[in-house]
Amino acid sequence: FQDVTSEVVDRVYHEYVGNAESRAQVRDGILDAIGDSLFLLSATEVARYHRDAGNPVYFYEFQHRPSWAAGVVPEFVKADHTDEIAFVFGKPFLAGYATEEEHKLSRTIMKYWTNFARNGNPNGEGLVHWPQYGLDERYLEIDVMQKAAKKLKEQKMEFW
Repeated sequence: FQDVTSEVVDRVYHEYVGNAESRAQVRDGILDAIGDSLFLLSATEVARYHRDAGNPVYFYEFQHRPSWAAGVVPEFVKADHTDEIAFVFGKPFLAGYATEEEHKLSRTIMKYWTNFARNGNPNGEGLVHWPQYGLDERYLEIDVMQKAAKKLKEQKMEFW
């Protein structure tokens, strides 16, 4: 068991930290390894299972660092797990320190989530098209500007 554990640690280290040239790059590599293995891998697998069962799936990556994170969350942390929930429920309108961009982002996210709750499809008039997660694994990058993309962290998912 110890040999297997050592081999796994070596592989993860090589994949995520092996070429680091600074302490910050080591930190970022370790955080990416943890995030990818605990969140991204399982989210991708669940999306694939639902897709393969014939269910419509809409996958996303939230990428916006909320302005209210300044001074609370270290600068190297961008969008954190569950940060989008504040935008779903309109926190930018309650927090006097949110930016106008965040007001707009919150309205956009509320439209996507409302459309999905209403009819099973997040798309609607005036919204960037959110592709269905199919075999091409297209998803939506959600930030102040939304963008469709595909195969989120493809090389890292193949690694895991």
